[in-house]
Amino acid sequence: MGHHRKQRGHAAPRFAGRRGGEGRPDHDRAPRRSQISLGLIVIGLVVWSGLGWGVYLLVDPVLAWLAGSVGPLTDAGTGIARWFGFGQQVAALRDVANVEGLIGQVAGPVHFIVKAGLILLWLAGLVALVALPVILRRRSRW
Repeated sequence: MGHHRKQRGHAAPRFAGRRGGEGRPDHDRAPRRSQISLGLIVIGLVVWSGLGWGVYLLVDPVLAWLAGSVGPLTDAGTGIARWFGFGQQVAALRDVANVEGLIGQVAGPVHFIVKAGLILLWLAGLVALVALPVILRRRSRW
């Protein structure tokens, strides 16, 4: 049923080992090459780094836009509250809460956390792309 070849010194046929059944032994097989070429990995690294750099550069303008839009949004909220008859209470609450000052204090740590998180995400993607051939090679053995 399987492939038998003449064997010197062995009367019994050799089996495929882990895979079971008759056939060539695992150590006689030619090792499989990685399915992903080095060039494809380099292209992936360049694209991943470009995306990471683009998002990293967008953090400053997006956070500045969000910080700048807090004042007009609180004014709009106060205007809507006036329409419902709660204008004085909401305006007093807004002044006490000092929303603009609070956003100014929070902007620095948020800026640091977002940029550090982006760097860590980029590094995780970099490691995953570099390790991809090893992962695929091990997976193909199973």
